[in-house]
Parts: sequence; C-alpha cells; structure tokens
Amino acid sequence: MPKAQYAILRFAKYKGPEISNIEAHNERTKEKYASNPDVDTSKSHLNFHLVEP
Repeated sequence: MPKAQYAILRFAKYKGPEISNIEAHNERTKEKYASNPDVDTSKSHLNFHLVEP
C-alpha cells in the first residue's frame, strides 16, 4: 500500500506594516536568515507562485 501524502497549511491575516516583513520572509529576499541558517538563497530562482500576488 502506498504511503499517504499530506500537506500542512497555515493561514493567518496580517495588517499594516507587518505585511512587508512577512512578504520579505516568504519571498526569501534577505541575504541571511538568523532564524533559519539552512536557507539556500541560491535556489530562490526556483520558487514560483501558485497564484500571482
């Protein structure tokens, strides 16, 4: 029997000035990430949007 596939999705509403910080995090536009040093920014060009913002 094949292993079940699943995904975990989190949704939250953001307002005001925090939106630009969240967008920068989601789009990986920073040079370094202190909270997650394993981020490989050289692969950012492989990211894509399912729905264009």
